Amino acid sequence: MLVERSEVEGSASPPPSKSYTHRAFFAASLSKRCRILNPLYSGDTLSTLKACEFLGARVEKGSKDVKFVGVDDIDCSGYINVENSGTTLRILMGLLAQSNHKSVADGDRSLRKRPNKALALALKKLGAEVESKNPDYTAPVSVRGKISGGDVEIKAESSQFVSSLLFTLPLCYEDSTLSVIELKSRPYIDITVHVLNKAGIKLDMENKKIMRFTIPGGQNYKLREFRIPADFSSASYLIAAGLIAGRVRMEGVFDSMQGDRRIIEIAKEMGGKVTWDRDRGVVVSEFSELEGIEVDASDIPDLVPTIVVLGAVANGRTVIRNAEHLRIKEIDRIRGCCENLKTLGIDAVERRDGLIVRGASKIEGGVVKSFGDHRMALSFSLLGMVSRKGVVVKDAEVVSVSFPGYFDILREIGANIKFLG
Repeated sequence: MLVERSEVEGSASPPPSKSYTHRAFFAASLSKRCRILNPLYSGDTLSTLKACEFLGARVEKGSKDVKFVGVDDIDCSGYINVENSGTTLRILMGLLAQSNHKSVADGDRSLRKRPNKALALALKKLGAEVESKNPDYTAPVSVRGKISGGDVEIKAESSQFVSSLLFTLPLCYEDSTLSVIELKSRPYIDITVHVLNKAGIKLDMENKKIMRFTIPGGQNYKLREFRIPADFSSASYLIAAGLIAGRVRMEGVFDSMQGDRRIIEIAKEMGGKVTWDRDRGVVVSEFSELEGIEVDASDIPDLVPTIVVLGAVANGRTVIRNAEHLRIKEIDRIRGCCENLKTLGIDAVERRDGLIVRGASKIEGGVVKSFGDHRMALSFSLLGMVSRKGVVVKDAEVVSVSFPGYFDILREIGANIKFLG
């Protein structure tokens, strides 16, 4: 994929939220009958639909909704490959601990590198059998229950570990207490709790130095209908396109529990011209002279590639910190961002918990890698629009994991994009 120097102008709508879609699909599969409106159909969420069917749910996909007939009891066994979706794998691991039979959850080469040890140990403490050939409990991982509940503590290197336990503990016979240490990406827990509450699941959250959940056992999921909001992670790329190359107007961007809505605040802090009419769901971003800032990314890891791109064209330094959890995503995103920046001649320094980007007055262009990671392709393609010779993105089709049709949307608003053979 070649993205050349461009000036963009037009309207676009970001896709539905991937994070909400995952969680709504799982909640629907555990409810008697449910309809999910405005779902995201992407590589990752289709993996979750496959997982829902593996659990025993019946699924009917429509163009604008998905209808579910859910399971009363989880009683599955066998093998399932969830491809590249870490959220699917982790939440599924918790739910498989409700079955008396053994199941094996696997993924693609990238997912097989992602550790699940903290979640596996928590499930084992609750009485599940969890096995992997790797001490980090990477996929393929086998799980068999049946857990009955109790008290458990987890160090949350990934918020997905916590979401997994929050989905499964209400189904246990006994009451449970979940204590969370060193939580990263807190807004994703808020999304999980939001969906669970809509599904009629009761839990009490104590938010002190250690986050603690008290979860009654013997609960039933009762989600009837849920509408998926727009995805702020995906919206961030369109916002960035307007800031660096013209003007973009987005519709259907209403507020939700997504932490990535902070992109609007960050863009403004960098001097960006961004407006958000929350009542009408309209976001407008326009070309701006940006200034480097410092960003604490502990709760917004998925925004980091977008912020890196904005920092690449901003005056001065952009410093990203508290982002060490980016090293256990689809790839080590800190290292991936630094490598791509340097390839384009942009000064970048890798730190243990983040990176420093010094903006460049001119970007010549070059070839960047997606590394098989959708967020690398989505973000670094934008720099082609402000480069002299254009930017080639290798394996750019990986954007379908979270944002199908991304390059078509960019072309519609004026981006010069060539599909290379």
